[in-house]
Amino acid sequence: MKAEEKIYKVLERIKSKTDLAPVGSIIDYRAGWETNELGAEEEILILNKLAGDGIIEVTQNFANEYM
Repeated sequence: MKAEEKIYKVLERIKSKTDLAPVGSIIDYRAGWETNELGAEEEILILNKLAGDGIIEVTQNFANEYM
């Protein structure tokens, strides 16, 4: 799977959650649990990239749960 496809998978999952939530809600996203196609490490990298690009805001990071 190409990098763009992996990023799209994560964005698609986030969007499906935000479509159901009230505006301004904090969305719970657990890397490694959300998609079957990607591993936790890949999802964490993607989430950090999206946060670095200003697309999402990471409010809590519990990466130590995966170590």
